[in-house]
Amino acid sequence: MNKWMRITATGMLTAVMTATTAYAGAGFASAAEMLELKIKKGSTAATINGDKQTIIKPYEAAGATMVQLGLFSRAFGATVELHENNTVQLISGKHTIAMTIGSKSATVNGKKIALPAAPVMRGGTLMVPLRPLVEGIGGKMKVVSGQIVITLSSAETQAGSGDTASEHADKTRVGSSKYQWSVKYPDDLVYLGSSDATISNFMNKESTYLLQVVVQPDTVTSSVYTQPDPDDLLNELLNHIQVLGDTVLDQQIVNGANGTYARVVSKTDEGYLSETRLYAGNGNLYYVLYADSEAFTYKDFKDNHALLDSFQMSFNANDSKSEDLTEGSESEEEGQAFENADYGISVNLPSDWTISDDSNEASSKDGAYAKFGAYGVPTGQSLQDWAKDIRTWFGDSFAADHYRYVSTTERQIDGQAALVNEMQYRYNDDQWYTEYEVLLQKDDYRYYFEYSGHSDDPLVQSQFEQIVNSMKVDFETLSSNFGHLPADYYSTDRTKTITRTSPTYNYSLQVPRYWTDNGNDYTSSSVSFYYTGGSFNVDIRNTSSLEKAVADAKATLQSASSSVKPVLSEGQATTIAGVPAYTFTATYADSETPYTGSYTIFTKGKRTFILTNEVNDANNTSTHQTEVAKVLSSFQWLGQ
Repeated sequence: MNKWMRITATGMLTAVMTATTAYAGAGFASAAEMLELKIKKGSTAATINGDKQTIIKPYEAAGATMVQLGLFSRAFGATVELHENNTVQLISGKHTIAMTIGSKSATVNGKKIALPAAPVMRGGTLMVPLRPLVEGIGGKMKVVSGQIVITLSSAETQAGSGDTASEHADKTRVGSSKYQWSVKYPDDLVYLGSSDATISNFMNKESTYLLQVVVQPDTVTSSVYTQPDPDDLLNELLNHIQVLGDTVLDQQIVNGANGTYARVVSKTDEGYLSETRLYAGNGNLYYVLYADSEAFTYKDFKDNHALLDSFQMSFNANDSKSEDLTEGSESEEEGQAFENADYGISVNLPSDWTISDDSNEASSKDGAYAKFGAYGVPTGQSLQDWAKDIRTWFGDSFAADHYRYVSTTERQIDGQAALVNEMQYRYNDDQWYTEYEVLLQKDDYRYYFEYSGHSDDPLVQSQFEQIVNSMKVDFETLSSNFGHLPADYYSTDRTKTITRTSPTYNYSLQVPRYWTDNGNDYTSSSVSFYYTGGSFNVDIRNTSSLEKAVADAKATLQSASSSVKPVLSEGQATTIAGVPAYTFTATYADSETPYTGSYTIFTKGKRTFILTNEVNDANNTSTHQTEVAKVLSSFQWLGQ
């Protein structure tokens, strides 16, 4: 168990050297068995390796299931170490996960990840996001009938010799391109992360030493323009040590190969020793701390440690062997989970996005949009057929000068073969949107993920790549929770219609089945349907004659309070369901989204019927016009 830990506060080294708290798992399975944990959100009941136990209620935060960290010890025998600098280590077999309370940034075996929600103390218990930790220790998670089932092979809990290879074996240096520093990256070194990008913490896997790099703006020396004054550096470092309350055991100014620095070896009241070096350069001060739990006198630091000697005030961004801790750190820190546990699908979205509470949709303030869904596979349909159906749908739904097909590409999403459609469309003359559709299919199930944003946004492609690279899908969870699912919207047979009748007003009409029924009550005098880019409405009023009904309708349109006034056509006489009718159009070319309304008016007895079709010019295609003509011609009086 770790004997020490140095922490920082407001960028300054502080004098807290603390013991850690460890949880040891007991009674977990032998090497040949499968460990299993069953829990349910909102319930204190759990089944741990077959035993009924009581736990803290799991709850949902930012789309993630939060559980008490101690469950990983109780169920899987993992070791948990809590340090007073809010750093938490979860160690299970060869896997090490490092987190910081209050931060979404974490590392799994030394590799940075973004958590969907930050670990948090709640009622004295540390709660953590479940899925990333399960996956981090090699487990699997699925939801069956509302119950979360986590399984882990007990072989994963065995560290063994020779199976603890470094996860960053391809990297020989680590540092920050933003703050311009780097140091060697030994195989046994684990990056612990930090809630502050200016502070980087490392520990070896045996927990015998800690390496910490802290970057501060240089307010002490004139090192931005000239060489730092060595005495200033040493005085500054000694002042820090004095504030900490440590006893100085050794001090000196060193002219090292990587620059001049001040060096102090100190001891805390508890007897723990550390060496701290202070460098100045790039307009910053760099405090480099090496604390060694196996050091007993200052002479144990006499021979300069190779790790400390490797520190440089530079970072080679072109070196593929160097790992950049600040690369993408802002976007990772700002991530949030967008998921549906029953579907077994999740992605990571930027934190400033708004996720709908009652649907699988999310959006950003700048107009970007995302949604996902799970569907059934129509008989005999392939993934390629699906991609083609979507392209056909766009071609039928957008006018030629409002739609551009870009490409369909193959790629791997979470180990599954996928297709990605890329296309662009616009509703007016000014703004194009780029839309990506991610399509996955396995057996009788499909996943659909959609992302769209402004085409002129230079980040739209990179943000899509960042989001889609975070996507996780689990067809096993989907098939466990659902039987036959309906087909998606794009795969609907657009030729199918459905007859709607109103016995109150004695009419019927046939509309495309794919049109959305707006919760219509067919005893009402008004019903409406929606489709991409428009709506179709039936309104019934009382009027004395057809001529007056037409005049009233035109007057209403022209006197509307909107600042955009329509241009009305002269119109023409026609016939609907055997009665005289009149049809005309109203165009709104100056509207932010130009659209056209078509009005067909006729009377029956003392009732006036107004059939209205309003559609964006971008969606007023020949396919749509043919559909509307069929709907109008289908209008019939009941009993005829």
